[in-house]
Amino acid sequence: IAQDRFNQQETDFYNKFTQPMFFSQSLIVIKDELDQEYQDIQSKQNYLDERALILKTEEDILKQALDELRLNHGRYEYLQDNIVYVDLPSLVAQDFDYRPMPIIEHYIKELEDKQAQLNQVGEELEKERDRLEQFCQEELQDVKLRRMVMNGLKYRDNYQEAGEWKNRLSSRIALAIRHAEDDMREHDRQLQQFINHIHSYLLTMAGELRAIPRKTRVKVEDSWKEIFQFDVPKWEEKEGKNELRKHIDWMLNQIGGDRYRDENGKENYALMHKDIEKWLQAQQLLSNVMQGKNIKVKCRKVTADGKVSSYPSVWESSNQWSGGEKWSKNMALFLGIQNYLAEKRQAINPRTKRNRTVILDNPFGKASSEHILDPVFFIAEQLGFQIIALTALAEGKFISDYFPIVYSCRLRPSTNPDKYLIAADKEIRHAYFKDHDPEALRRLGEQKQMELF
Repeated sequence: IAQDRFNQQETDFYNKFTQPMFFSQSLIVIKDELDQEYQDIQSKQNYLDERALILKTEEDILKQALDELRLNHGRYEYLQDNIVYVDLPSLVAQDFDYRPMPIIEHYIKELEDKQAQLNQVGEELEKERDRLEQFCQEELQDVKLRRMVMNGLKYRDNYQEAGEWKNRLSSRIALAIRHAEDDMREHDRQLQQFINHIHSYLLTMAGELRAIPRKTRVKVEDSWKEIFQFDVPKWEEKEGKNELRKHIDWMLNQIGGDRYRDENGKENYALMHKDIEKWLQAQQLLSNVMQGKNIKVKCRKVTADGKVSSYPSVWESSNQWSGGEKWSKNMALFLGIQNYLAEKRQAINPRTKRNRTVILDNPFGKASSEHILDPVFFIAEQLGFQIIALTALAEGKFISDYFPIVYSCRLRPSTNPDKYLIAADKEIRHAYFKDHDPEALRRLGEQKQMELF
């Protein structure tokens, strides 16, 4: 038993310790070598302890940095799997091992600033979103385009989708702008064509106004004199068209205003049509192209002996003439305009003495004396007019002097007290027709039944 215990202890000893070492040198030398080896081992142990302390300090710093990063992750969520990482700049990466906290604090501060900017941009984005939504509700007439914009505002919540939506919206807006520009070009072309037509019409009218005095001229002795003079201001074509465009733009602004809409927004087309007709009257358009200049009219006085004054009087001063003279002047202008219109409708043989007729309703009153009537009948004869007058005057020398044929219509009673008969008496100045127109006298003697229907 003792031997077994010895053997067991021997085995345990060799398991715990190496085989015994045999030294070839003296133990003193061996002791010195072991002491030196112990000192080396102690130095290494001290170094390792110092490194362990440094590493422990670095471990604590890194742990603090990780704790700081995890803490701020709750605010900025930068540790999510979908966040794309980027490498630190080389200089920052070199310094990170020595001072990670200042670097982390620097980047956290930048994150705070970026977050503040992002929040501000988000608030501005919401304001712009609200403003755009209000604009779409109030201004966009295209229902499809308005719905597209509104849905884009509602369902796009990330930058990529918003960018794609923006590109599609930009394409749609560009298409709408192109169509609008095409419409504007077509509208401008039609407007310019309309202005050209109006301008041509005004040029024609101005030319015809200048031609009217030539149609009222009369022959006195061996020369022709114009009773009236029209001073129609001229204008440059470019300036005239610009004035017409301004006038039409003003008309469009008036039409687009609230004047022609009631409280329910319904347009009053009747009033609009009435004003447009007023704005497009020739008098208004001529005033525009002439830039406020007036058409000046002068007239010459025709005397009873068929003479025409050498110097014309302005229209304003002619309005101060006597009532009969003013009637004579107005009749001369009226006959001249009628002559001008008649010659525009059809060609008239100038050899025909009387080729048209004017009927006057009770013209006599102030116009009953010779010096008033002589000029009118003189001008009428010069222009080829036969005058027929309807009057209630039964007597007056001027009637028999100026009208070679007089019909007197009187009411005569019949057997029925509620009915009257018209009796027409004809008086003919035979001497006048024998001297001036015997053929007309022959025709006047004929009787012919005329059918009215």
